[in-house]
Amino acid sequence: MERRGAQHVAVVLLALAGLHGTIAHAGDKLSADTGVSWSLTPDQITATCKSALDKARAAIRDIDSGAGTAATFDSGLGAIETVNADLSDALIAQINLVQLSPDKAVRDASQACQDGYTAFGVELAADPVILKISEGAAALAQSAEQQQLAKIYTEAGRRTGAGLSSAKRATVTQLFEELNKIMVAYNRGISEDVSQIPVSAEELKSLPAALAGSVRSDSAGLHMAVNEGTYHPFMSHATSRAARKRFLYAYQRRGGLHNVELLAHAVKIRAQLAALLGFPNWAAYQLDVKMAKTVQKALALVLEVNQRTLPKARAELAELAKLKRAAGDATALAAWDYSYYEDQLVKSRFALDPEEVRSYLPIDKVVPAVLGIYQHLLDVRFEQLTPAVAWAPDVSEYAIYDATSGAPLGYFYLDLLPRDGKTSHTSSSALRNGRVLADGSYSLPAAAMICNWPRPQAGKPSLLSHGEAIEFFHEFGHVMHGTLSRTRYASLFGTQVREDFVEAPSQMLENWMWQPEVLKQISSKVGTGEPLPDDMIAKMVAAKHAGDGVAYAFQTFYAYYDLELHLHKGPVDPDALFFKLEASHYVFPPMLGTYPAGDMWHQVNGYDAGYYGYLWALVYAQDMFSVFQKGGIDNPAVGLRYRNEILVPGGSVEPDVLLRNFLGREVSLEPFYRLIGLSDTKAQ
Repeated sequence: MERRGAQHVAVVLLALAGLHGTIAHAGDKLSADTGVSWSLTPDQITATCKSALDKARAAIRDIDSGAGTAATFDSGLGAIETVNADLSDALIAQINLVQLSPDKAVRDASQACQDGYTAFGVELAADPVILKISEGAAALAQSAEQQQLAKIYTEAGRRTGAGLSSAKRATVTQLFEELNKIMVAYNRGISEDVSQIPVSAEELKSLPAALAGSVRSDSAGLHMAVNEGTYHPFMSHATSRAARKRFLYAYQRRGGLHNVELLAHAVKIRAQLAALLGFPNWAAYQLDVKMAKTVQKALALVLEVNQRTLPKARAELAELAKLKRAAGDATALAAWDYSYYEDQLVKSRFALDPEEVRSYLPIDKVVPAVLGIYQHLLDVRFEQLTPAVAWAPDVSEYAIYDATSGAPLGYFYLDLLPRDGKTSHTSSSALRNGRVLADGSYSLPAAAMICNWPRPQAGKPSLLSHGEAIEFFHEFGHVMHGTLSRTRYASLFGTQVREDFVEAPSQMLENWMWQPEVLKQISSKVGTGEPLPDDMIAKMVAAKHAGDGVAYAFQTFYAYYDLELHLHKGPVDPDALFFKLEASHYVFPPMLGTYPAGDMWHQVNGYDAGYYGYLWALVYAQDMFSVFQKGGIDNPAVGLRYRNEILVPGGSVEPDVLLRNFLGREVSLEPFYRLIGLSDTKAQ
């Protein structure tokens, strides 16, 4: 889940929401018009944003002034939570169009609104009166959910300096605001990067036709765009080693030195904040509210898996080096050779051509098939709403109903194709978190999935790689988490869980994309309509773990780097630290002269000292999948239990309790080690 809402900042407690006025009643037929306007002008964004923020601040001032008289949970913390949710309801389009609109003026106005919204969240969390109310709310709570709400508000207040002196509190608030400005500038440095490399007509011959739209021609010759979308197809197919090297060096320099300096500055500010807030370092500050709780626990898992996967990774590289020599190239295997020869290995050992697999995965087959699988598994029904009321013409909108009762559950949007100005990251995002309204009705949630799949060209359908299909299944799992939850309070809804658990449900669901019966369901050969043949599926499954050693070695090295980066108390050079740790915890030597810290989206957008969470969550994901393996991966009874015991509670119950309820036991590491080919029955 690459972003937890467009305006996610780790210290801000506010729950995302939107689509004001959509209220659930049994038997309702949902309309496409959810009450939000996606066609706001820049001036309208600015005016409505200011009005909503002014109203929220006035409401908080009223609560602050009457704090001593709050006699119930609802009149105190409950009222604060309502202000949060009401504000988000009012600003759903205003704070999300920065990621979605092709109009730069709209994006700029949306960015300004998002900044104001984030600033309000920091102010609220740092308000000493709000902290006092939150601390007192635990004694007034009449349910476990109210206890949990009081807990997370209290955590947020203490973590943003609400308990400090006014002078220190002002410093903390100013530093958090500075971090937000760094995030904006850093993301802009990535999104506005237009790196390209010169290529010859000869070098282009081996590339897939899908890359044709990424080639530009001018008086200086031909140029290939260097970005996330072109990386894999270029590095896997370019036969020219020199071209691959040019591409990788350009890719590793994206964002530039300016972004490196921004990240270094962010790390310095985080260290200052940790000291002010009573923590030894930023990593300790971040993990204090995670499942792992301590840096030592997170490091123990990361380093254990790193050390266990490095030998496997080195063996994989040795095999690729043999393949390279057999092809007549005696030079040492370098980082820019890896993707190409890994692709060659898959083709030679497994007789599997990824491009042939792609021809079986047209978008117009994969999307409805995946939606069908989710409907069957989770006992829900989706209904496409046409025409969609959304932010762009090619966005699809769906209503969600409980399949058994017919009760409306929420909405989701699929924004799958690229366009100018749209965020380049594949992600899912909460647009609105559900909650109980004052009249007792339920305000329905909504979520969106954002992709940048290739557009169809010249009458040919858009085709997905198997990896992209897996990614779709994963991200749609987040959409379900963000719509099928049912909590009283928006701040406890859906994916508002401990951050090192949030990926686990969707990581578990990736397993479906390796089941032969599922692969047949989602596939349809262009021209014939035939599903993936059994022999090709067998090859795909057999090739699943090719390269696992390298992949997990890099993931664990990167997680280790992320934690080490945020253990520093003084100034640090992010690139120098990256190269130092890479030399001992990864299989390729550092590419000196590049700027890896210039394009580290996670370290700036809320996953700082948290990247380990992908690995941490995968342990839980594989153990949850073992329940489906025993009960049947297409068994709706197991799926409904998963929905009710993992998705429905959202953040109202701590993840370790959710897991025990679903598993019926404590968590085991064995399914995870089996996944990565390092089964160890002693690792329980």
